[in-house]
Amino acid sequence: MIMSRTFPETHRLLSHLWSALGGDAELTSNVTFTGEGAMPSPFALTDLAGASNALVATAVGELLGEVGEPHPAIEVDRHIASGWFRLPLGPSQPLGEPLIVPMPANLDFFTELPTADDRWLRLHGIFPSARARIVKALGVADDIDAVAAVVKAAPADEIEQRLVDGNAIVAASRTPEEWLETPAGRAVDAEPLAAYTEHPASGSTWRPTPGRPLAGIKVLDMTRVIAGPVGTRWLAALGAEVLRIERPGSDEAISHGGRGAEMVLGKRWAFLDIKTPEGLEQFKRLLAEADVFVHGYRPGAIDAIISEEVRRAIKPDLVEVAVRAYGWTGPWALRRGFDTVVQFSVGLANETQRWALEDPETRVPISVNGLMVDASRPRHTTVEGLDFTTGHMMAAAAIRGLTTRARTGAGSTWKFSLARTASLVIKDARSTADPGPAIQIPIDGPWEDRIYAGPFGPVKRLVFPVRIEGTPLFWERPAERVGSATPNWAF
Repeated sequence: MIMSRTFPETHRLLSHLWSALGGDAELTSNVTFTGEGAMPSPFALTDLAGASNALVATAVGELLGEVGEPHPAIEVDRHIASGWFRLPLGPSQPLGEPLIVPMPANLDFFTELPTADDRWLRLHGIFPSARARIVKALGVADDIDAVAAVVKAAPADEIEQRLVDGNAIVAASRTPEEWLETPAGRAVDAEPLAAYTEHPASGSTWRPTPGRPLAGIKVLDMTRVIAGPVGTRWLAALGAEVLRIERPGSDEAISHGGRGAEMVLGKRWAFLDIKTPEGLEQFKRLLAEADVFVHGYRPGAIDAIISEEVRRAIKPDLVEVAVRAYGWTGPWALRRGFDTVVQFSVGLANETQRWALEDPETRVPISVNGLMVDASRPRHTTVEGLDFTTGHMMAAAAIRGLTTRARTGAGSTWKFSLARTASLVIKDARSTADPGPAIQIPIDGPWEDRIYAGPFGPVKRLVFPVRIEGTPLFWERPAERVGSATPNWAF
């Protein structure tokens, strides 16, 4: 008889995440994990994929308890959850296309370069504005070889600071120990995984609907790239109306993703420039009717236009969820960043290289989002686990905020950061000695038994990794183009 595994590490991480959100530990007892194996990594990425998805489901169960529903049975497939951590395509696969899609040729500024002191500098110039800031800060031509020559001539910390002073998105490689020796590292490490503030209020009469728990909830979405969009995508799968607003001409609006992407499944996507008087007034009207506001713009960008105090005055019982790259305290709190950059700063990339070189015969090449690379330099983890884990925490926090509001009427503010999630990964999510068979990304199924309309043609989609008893998870809208909606609530 073959005994099924109970996945104690996945359960342990779920308990850790749920505790960080202030949840009742007993509510995680209804969760069952399935799906053997792990993504090859020094870090427990598959356990994080399973645990963070289960975190959202646990929050749903708690919310349904507010209308007398018993806590549902929850099942999460770790293997499929790993596949949902994939970029750039996410859970969908174009029909007739190979699983592994070649990276676009215009990603020359999305790379790492050697420095004068034998370290590496990670560039994040994937968007036109970010690329332009790199070139301007260094005073060179728009050519990666010209950039590389300047970087190679300078020590890592020096060239990093020069570029950061020019608002470029870069990171010098560090070990986890070196990161914790910096003032920024110590500040982030001292922060809570989820910073929570409750705001007394009253007046909301909304209650969850069994079967479609977030029906009637309005979510105002001002997020970027991955972490925040992943969180709001989860909320849309539970029935919330998610309205993402985008500044006309923004990097994401003019990029490939502006034509529709997996991250906007289930959402409406409208243009609105809140820097204009008319746009700001419309934003205030949207906010006054919103239940949840999720944002992840450059630190300070939204506050400079409309402060947190003003937002709270407009909607006292608002559930606000925000994310930054490098925390909310310390000298790097206002620094720009994304998952791949933060991984270099905090030591995940160095650890991945070290781990690979310990056993090069079996661990090299390293899979990074399905692309096979060597271990000659610090490398990202197999998937962008900081983004996805943080995004799932944000979704769970929004739901917990709605639960609190249903109980007491109070609003709340939740704050997260990629760097603080990285502290969790480094300290509490290391791979076990026997993680099981390797899960190679992308995974080839299991696929749903239907075909969907994708932004670039028909697609098949991985089965959702989570089952919540009595609550089907699905999106009522496809991935729509930016500007396809108006900046108004649909109901």
